[in-house]
Amino acid sequence: MPKSFIVNRRSLLLGTSALGVTGLLAACGGGKGGNTTNAESASALGVGEDIAKLISINPKERTELKEGGDLTLPMADLGPDFNTASQNGNSSSAAVFVSSLSPVTVLGLWMSDYEGKISTNPDFCESFQEEVSGGKQILNIKLNPKAKFNDGTPIDVKALQATAEILGKGLDKGFNLVDPGPHAYIESVEEDGDAFTVKVTMSQTYYPIEDVFGSGVFHPAMNDKEVFNNGFVDKIHNEWHAGPFKLEEWNSSEKRAVVVPNDKWWGEKPLLERITFRQMEASAARAAFKNGEIDSVGASTLTAYKDVEGTADSEVRRGQRLFAGGLNMSSFRLPVEMRKAIFAAVDRKALADIRFQGLNWSEELPGSMLLMPFSEYYQDNFSKATEGVEAGKVLEEAGYKKDGDFYKKDGKNAKFAVTTFGDDPVSGAMAQTLVQQMKSAGIECTIDNQPDANFADIMGNKQFDMTFSGFTVGSDGTLATSQYYLKDNNDGEGSDEIDKLIAEMGRIQDATERNKKANEIEFKHMKEFAMMGTIFNGPDIFVVKKTLANWGAALFGSPRLNPHMWSNIGWIKE
Repeated sequence: MPKSFIVNRRSLLLGTSALGVTGLLAACGGGKGGNTTNAESASALGVGEDIAKLISINPKERTELKEGGDLTLPMADLGPDFNTASQNGNSSSAAVFVSSLSPVTVLGLWMSDYEGKISTNPDFCESFQEEVSGGKQILNIKLNPKAKFNDGTPIDVKALQATAEILGKGLDKGFNLVDPGPHAYIESVEEDGDAFTVKVTMSQTYYPIEDVFGSGVFHPAMNDKEVFNNGFVDKIHNEWHAGPFKLEEWNSSEKRAVVVPNDKWWGEKPLLERITFRQMEASAARAAFKNGEIDSVGASTLTAYKDVEGTADSEVRRGQRLFAGGLNMSSFRLPVEMRKAIFAAVDRKALADIRFQGLNWSEELPGSMLLMPFSEYYQDNFSKATEGVEAGKVLEEAGYKKDGDFYKKDGKNAKFAVTTFGDDPVSGAMAQTLVQQMKSAGIECTIDNQPDANFADIMGNKQFDMTFSGFTVGSDGTLATSQYYLKDNNDGEGSDEIDKLIAEMGRIQDATERNKKANEIEFKHMKEFAMMGTIFNGPDIFVVKKTLANWGAALFGSPRLNPHMWSNIGWIKE
């Protein structure tokens, strides 16, 4: 079994939110100088360093914790689409919430520990083995016969067949998928003796095998285009889930969801009696935390840190955020020459300095959307892809001419908008700095500020030119390379050559060589198409009630990636 966990199907993160739910949501920060209180000093780690230093969750054994108690958490957005496998539902907030109800829907048959070591999730899968027979790659899967969706439907061969059909063939049928991943290479899914012993035959070899059924296993009812695309809008469908908690209440007007222990759950029983998820703007969440209305709040910006620092009976939990991005551009609304010019014109360090001002956090400018700088496979692809590129020259070669402050073509300025989310002033400071950077390069930039709650809708419907958002990061770059750079996943923006390289990558069994190919692909795509760039990774900083255990900056072990943690979050005995 491989040692590294692959965060299958990277979730979209709001890179300018100050909420932070379980170490998944990003935060953009800074603030003015003067009478500020700085956060404790810390820095990102490099290759070979002990990443256990990046974990802060107040770990406790179950025997040290109470049975019962409520937990209330803020969410940057909650809905409207709760299908985490769809373009409109692929946000970190949705993944966190749904994982409490149904880890199998979010993460499939796999789970991780804090440092990224993988295993099958025994609640759903007893074994997952590979063999080669007759020149074909065969995956032999033994499912847990106790596993059932809440409506009684077994999680058996039929669920895997439906999942393979949705993910493998859904794009051709109009399903609003994020990425088919390796499921496009599944030739057949067959019962092998009984309904819980499954033989999967691949049409071509694919590695890592943990990507297969690693982006969710779905209730067969989801194998319907209308249900998949629209059936989860403001509907959670508790009956199609399977997990430690079940939905007790969903108030769509108040954007509040309440979950309670699931009496049909066969796995480890939750300690908590109830979890309430509340959609809140960052400033409202901080006020609620200080008033004792919620139990944890993100403080990964200086504004947020100053606001909640010193709250009674609380403590700071600090670690590394698994995030890459900050320069996420739309291929739907910006032509490639504009994207290349923005890549060339942006001063990433100036933006990162604003982001981390007062947080005493230091990191080298990251250069990969695929991997964290502490990964043994990491390469700085952004710097190489933009080396020697001049924004003005790119625009002039595309037919633009300088006219006053800006370049123009066909009477229109070279222009785009940066969309920011939420009410933290650091977002505005970054955006204002970007406006000035672009003006210096002859590009007009405007600011479109939106509430945090609009994030999933705007990103899912591609109603933006550029945002400071990004994606979760795993310890293997294979699936993310396909998700980000395959032509079909970008409405044709890409090349047949890159698609061919992606197919070749998936056939490489050796992890080092496979990730080397992933880096080659990313460099090529950044250089030729300039869609996603990296400004920061950043810290995870949480201010949490002192007696809350197994919660905080969790690296690869957050409940979304290690679903057993949902049953082990609790309050320390008095």
